[in-house]
Amino acid sequence: MPRLVALIFAILALAGAARAAPVDTGHLLAELVPQTQGIQPGGSTHVALRQQIDKGWHTYWRNAGDSGEPTQIAWTLPVGWRAGDFVWKTPERQPYGPLTNYGYSGEVLLPMKITAPADARPGETVTLKAAVGFLVCAEQCIPEDAVLEIALPVVAAAPPADPKWGAPIQAALDAAPKTADLKASFQRTGGRLTLAVAGAPIAGAQASDAYFFPYDSIVVEHSEPQTIERGPQGLTLSIAQGVAFQNPTPPASLAGVLTLDGKAYEITAAEGPAPAGAAGLGPPAARAGDGGVGLGLPLALGFALLGGLILNLMPCVFPVLAMKAASLAGHGHDERAAKSQGLAFLAGVLVSFVALAAALIAVKAAGGAVGWGFQLQSPPVVAALALLMLLVALNLSGVFEVGTSAQGVGSGLAARGGLAGAFFTGVLAVV
Repeated sequence: MPRLVALIFAILALAGAARAAPVDTGHLLAELVPQTQGIQPGGSTHVALRQQIDKGWHTYWRNAGDSGEPTQIAWTLPVGWRAGDFVWKTPERQPYGPLTNYGYSGEVLLPMKITAPADARPGETVTLKAAVGFLVCAEQCIPEDAVLEIALPVVAAAPPADPKWGAPIQAALDAAPKTADLKASFQRTGGRLTLAVAGAPIAGAQASDAYFFPYDSIVVEHSEPQTIERGPQGLTLSIAQGVAFQNPTPPASLAGVLTLDGKAYEITAAEGPAPAGAAGLGPPAARAGDGGVGLGLPLALGFALLGGLILNLMPCVFPVLAMKAASLAGHGHDERAAKSQGLAFLAGVLVSFVALAAALIAVKAAGGAVGWGFQLQSPPVVAALALLMLLVALNLSGVFEVGTSAQGVGSGLAARGGLAGAFFTGVLAVV
């Protein structure tokens, strides 16, 4: 009988690690899943953070790119237990307006190595807890979090793989970027980095989809294209420099992940001459279907015109259009004056937008991650705008009045006659 009881306990211990139910954070399901059905004293296994992300939403890689934040985890472990860092999956590029981010969509497994102390006792079950923070984004970004736990049985013999998650976690470990016998270096020329990589693993690669994902977010301009030149032993990428190279002491090395032909390699490049065979064969042949990816200039201009027409249906634009229409109607008898004022109005619009674009470019060059509407993801900005809208509503309701001189600053400029008035009407339309 004692032997039967011991056998039953052994079977229960190997029946699989107990897991809490997945946690719905709002836009993803999160849980901790095991690679094996237990862990030996002094041994190691992997536990993966599984994310099942809602369609249309995404989370971020260790370097989020132009904006965003990587997934964070903080463990609460028993004495003597240790947890390693994420084994990061190769990210996807996520273009969003002028920004390019790096992250994940759909189902994602991020394994972590768990090590048990040598004095862990077979037969006991240890509960590991972790607090996880996600930034989950679609058109807007929402911080979400979860407290997860997983129970691992401590077993005397080597545990078998978990029947559900053992194979997927092993596949995630196998597919993760790894170091290889590659030589890499970079040079700086005219605001660009020339990253050259060569070695047996990539010799003769087609490399039409080659891309470098840096670990540091400010060493390259993520939104700029990376041009490719093939070589008999590797390839060379031309990449726009990031703000890190504007510092008095620029980086001496580049570290990150090089992807090409469906594989991913961890590389570290020092500044210096390119390795032999990294260039000389010209750009790779275009992949089938690549010709239809871009809009092309005529179609892009057509969509821009359509967007401008739709924008004129916004209620905030109606008063400005009425002002301009009345002004042009007053010059209906003078075709030349009407055309001149129309061009001045156009100049006001274009100069204002160019000024806004220049300001955004300057902020981005200084290291800020900005884009159209990006500030509306900032709680302080949203709170300030909400307060401003309340004050405007109270003002319009007659609770208080702002001085007429302050209200008339913009309209006063726009009401000026001649070309100056038309120009400032265009500026007012943008504002």
